[in-house]
Amino acid sequence: MVDLPSRPLADIDPEFERMALETGRLVYGLTGTTLREKLLQNLADDICRLQTGLAFELHVQAAAMHGIPYADLLALVRFTAPYSGYPAAADALARLAKVAVGLGMDTGPASPGRAGPEDAPHTGAVGACGDPWTANFLADRTARAWSEHRLSARERAFVALTTDVCHQALGAPFRLHVKSALEAGAAPEHVRDAVRFCAEHGAARVTAAVGELDSVLAALAPDHD
Repeated sequence: MVDLPSRPLADIDPEFERMALETGRLVYGLTGTTLREKLLQNLADDICRLQTGLAFELHVQAAAMHGIPYADLLALVRFTAPYSGYPAAADALARLAKVAVGLGMDTGPASPGRAGPEDAPHTGAVGACGDPWTANFLADRTARAWSEHRLSARERAFVALTTDVCHQALGAPFRLHVKSALEAGAAPEHVRDAVRFCAEHGAARVTAAVGELDSVLAALAPDHD
């Protein structure tokens, strides 16, 4: 079992803490994604849903416990921003800084770095848009996000899928991010476990996403056999 912080929950409601740990055993037991990927997914969902309270604090604490540096968490917020909205990301950034200081994380400056041209995102990384200004804006901002080299291409794809599930953006963006994950080396079952992990974030959301994933993987199968 993965060691996850839960003590504040026990102080409020021991039964809810037990429920939370039971849920953690189920979702963290999925073998198709790494522990780091799961921790990043949880924080991405927090950012998209404007959750910067206790859950966010526990998720940052879990990331720190398992060796994810502050610079990588900053990169996660930057990457998520086009999908969550920049105001939500800004609030998460401010909260992250305070939580990190409280946890004693190293918050010193670190180069954000940029990915190389061979690691460029797909054009239209949030799906097609018929309005030229909006299409250009989205292409520019998602290209900037996908240049975050502190997150691997596979991690970026799984985080993007998490934002899709959160927002129920299960059309073109979801299909594109599934394809991105496969092209980053993830097997179909790895992608499925990344989507399944979102069950912790809401039953209805993940039910719809898993159903759509079946169709997307079937359509992409000839390209990834």
